[in-house]
Amino acid sequence: MDSIYFLLFKSFNNILVDLSKKNIMKEISVQELAKALKDDKSVTIIDVRDNYEYEVGSIGCLNIPMNELESKINELDITKETYIICKSGDRASAVANFLETNYHFQNIGYIIGGMQAYANEIDNSIEII
Repeated sequence: MDSIYFLLFKSFNNILVDLSKKNIMKEISVQELAKALKDDKSVTIIDVRDNYEYEVGSIGCLNIPMNELESKINELDITKETYIICKSGDRASAVANFLETNYHFQNIGYIIGGMQAYANEIDNSIEII
C-alpha cells in the first residue's frame, strides 16, 4: 500500500515540476509598449495583421501576416523578447500562444488591445482598419 502512495506522490510531483517549467505568456499594455519603443528597448515586435491593414497604419515594427508566420519562423530569434500585435489583441494572443507552444519561444507576449488601443491611447494619428 505504501508503494502505491509513493508512486502517486511521485507522479503528482512530476506533474508539478512540469507545470513549473512552463513559460507564462506575457501581456503588456500599450503604455508599456510605447515606453519600450521610446526607450529603444531591444525587443522584437511583430504585427500579424494583413499587409493592407499594416500599410494603412502601423508603429513601424516587423510585419509578418498571421498566415505567413510559419514560413518565416526561421527568421526569428526564439530567445529574444518578442511581442505580438494585431488589430485588437485576439490574433496576437493566439499567435503568441502558438509560438510559445509549437516553437518554444522563451520570452513571448502580446499587446493587450492591439493597434486599436495604441491608436486610442497613445497615438490617435494612426489609422486603423
